[in-house]
Amino acid sequence: MTLSSGVCLACGTRLSPGLSTCPRTPLRRPLAEGVRRWEVGSCQPPLVGRTALLERLKWCAEEARRGLGRAVWLVGPEGMGKSRLKDALVESLAANRFEIWEGSGLALPGTPAGPLLELLEATRGLRPVAGVGRMSSAEAERVAHFLEGREWQGIPASLSAESLALFDALCHALLPHRGPRILILEDWRDADPLSRAFVEVLVSRLAHTPVLVLVLERTEGPALAPSTAEVLEVGLLNPEDAAALVATRLRPDWPREALLRAGAGHPLHLLHAMAFHEEHPDAPLPESGPAVLAARFEALSPTRREALHVSAVLGPCFPRPVLGALVGGLSSLAGLEAGGWLKAVSGGRYAVGARVPVPREGVSSDAEGLGLHRRAAEAYEALPEEARRRACAELVRHWRAAKVPQRALPHLLEVAGWNLAALEPAAALAVYRVALEVAGSLSLEAARKWSRVLWERMGDAHRLAGERAEAESAWRIALSLEDARAVVATPERLQCLRKLAAVVLSLERYEEVVALSQSAGDFEASREALLCWASLDALCVLALCWLGRFEEAEARLVVARGRLLQAPYQEGPGRASVEAALHRATGTLLMGQGRPGQATVEYAAVLRWTERAGDTWEHSTALFNLGDAYARAGDRERAVHYFQLALDLKARMGDRGGMAYTHHGLALLHSQADAPELAKEDAVRGLQLAGMLGDRKLKSLLRCALGRAHLRLGEREEAARQLQLAAQDAAAANARPELLQAQAALRALEARR
Repeated sequence: MTLSSGVCLACGTRLSPGLSTCPRTPLRRPLAEGVRRWEVGSCQPPLVGRTALLERLKWCAEEARRGLGRAVWLVGPEGMGKSRLKDALVESLAANRFEIWEGSGLALPGTPAGPLLELLEATRGLRPVAGVGRMSSAEAERVAHFLEGREWQGIPASLSAESLALFDALCHALLPHRGPRILILEDWRDADPLSRAFVEVLVSRLAHTPVLVLVLERTEGPALAPSTAEVLEVGLLNPEDAAALVATRLRPDWPREALLRAGAGHPLHLLHAMAFHEEHPDAPLPESGPAVLAARFEALSPTRREALHVSAVLGPCFPRPVLGALVGGLSSLAGLEAGGWLKAVSGGRYAVGARVPVPREGVSSDAEGLGLHRRAAEAYEALPEEARRRACAELVRHWRAAKVPQRALPHLLEVAGWNLAALEPAAALAVYRVALEVAGSLSLEAARKWSRVLWERMGDAHRLAGERAEAESAWRIALSLEDARAVVATPERLQCLRKLAAVVLSLERYEEVVALSQSAGDFEASREALLCWASLDALCVLALCWLGRFEEAEARLVVARGRLLQAPYQEGPGRASVEAALHRATGTLLMGQGRPGQATVEYAAVLRWTERAGDTWEHSTALFNLGDAYARAGDRERAVHYFQLALDLKARMGDRGGMAYTHHGLALLHSQADAPELAKEDAVRGLQLAGMLGDRKLKSLLRCALGRAHLRLGEREEAARQLQLAAQDAAAANARPELLQAQAALRALEARR
């Protein structure tokens, strides 16, 4: 069989040597405002046999325009014409002022939530300016964290609540605020689980929104679509429609019956059969669609076959520069796009257009395969930094396939980082465990260094998941892997010590926090490490205050302030977090010394610094502390104001424990103001939250407040019952101060009787 320069798969136009696109492809016109396409414009085959489906899609779009949001799953086997049907819909709506956003499940393969990352990043220019539309500033910040893969500051009170807030922000970023919008997601079978879960949430919120969500999914059986979505199946053409498709290019001397037999009603196979006959009119037509594909593949030049073989190794979607680097330039790719083998998509990438069976003799040897994966990884590493970061999963795959797993370690950290940015700590932990196995194969010193980094990151993931004991264990392992010969405390060591001290402080083991802080004093510290050391000192001050050792706390606070002044000044969340920690420690010290009025100034400073740091958890704690300080200073109006702000923020965060403590503070405040009904109401609400958490120490505090409220209302029997239950809860929790408080209240009640 003679080699062919090929024809356009869509229209049959013969391609001149070196021509990459069909000459009949219309010149690219600038996209209308608010339109973002996934696939680059190309020649389109005729639309045959899909009129009813197209009309149904148009009706759904019209319903969406009226504010009745719709979700449609367009499903069917590969090559049935789902993308062609979608293109026809987009063309029909081009003049109707629809915003059209197209994405694909193939975007950024392997990267967590890759389709969403790519879609939102690519459509950033189409979004309204800041302050306009559905998104609040907090939601815009969440989306920015997500798009940039940034580490979240602080410890979330509830991971599920934070995930829901992130999904809310992403939904608001994708829902329109002006005209109607069509959101198209192709190749959804290749989407990762997180993206699929998000789209299900989005579909559940379409009521009364001018949005049509159109999902194209390659399926061989029932579609996994949400129950509220409409499923339209695109199947084989009937004989009349298949004949009509062939008739669009049929010439008198063509073997019509042989073409129909080879295509068997499959639109893509019919197009390949017609293209094969136009390329080789004297050759016998193969009997089936897969055989036609194989024959067309064999007729390609060796360089083009090699390019397709390389593209199969690269995966379903990849950057054009990577393929060009592996095949010696883009000139050898001429004709593959118009011939239907590759599809040009947004972002300067290719997607595989047709999958052909590789003959046995075409399979690479092990050595060739290893070399190909290595060159692919090196080509990916040569991409610009942002593109390389987003392709980190592909880099991991290629380095591991090339049997050079140690080169994959930095990229495994990036994959885990994307998972943490998407609030998926379980997935990040799975990646870290794989990385630990890889690190174990290195030399002893390299394995120690990598394992130390990985265990610290695993602690971060456990902390994000709310697993404090596991986080503590991981950070202790990381510290045990520090270089035993080191005499200078590095920023990394002090940072890990600070994380460990923070989680131990949250577990109320204050003596251990002091010991950890003192252990850092066995080393000298570089100037860059002083910032971390000051933060560790702030945690030590908090622990000393809880232990009642206020003189030591004041001395340590002076040392911490001195270290902060010596540290190089750098704007950023890290510096802001340390400033917030020191102001919080100062406020706690002043409260312990009986100076709540001065403490309010420090806690107000904490609010400013936590806002700069983006630490919602510490911000909510500062609001509570400020309310508590005003309450002790006798300013009831301001205390109620800040307690209510803390309650609202903790409710949005899903922090049930923080809400319960805030209700306890409000109950005490109302009792002091001789408002027992309000105190009773807050105590009951806090008790309900504490019951959900199973925190018996917290229940004891709230039952004490509730008992006092009942006593002020003259309900002595109920007051006695609540105080007895408070004593039982405190005894069960081994909380001695709370037990003494409950017993004292019971004695006071008995004295009144």
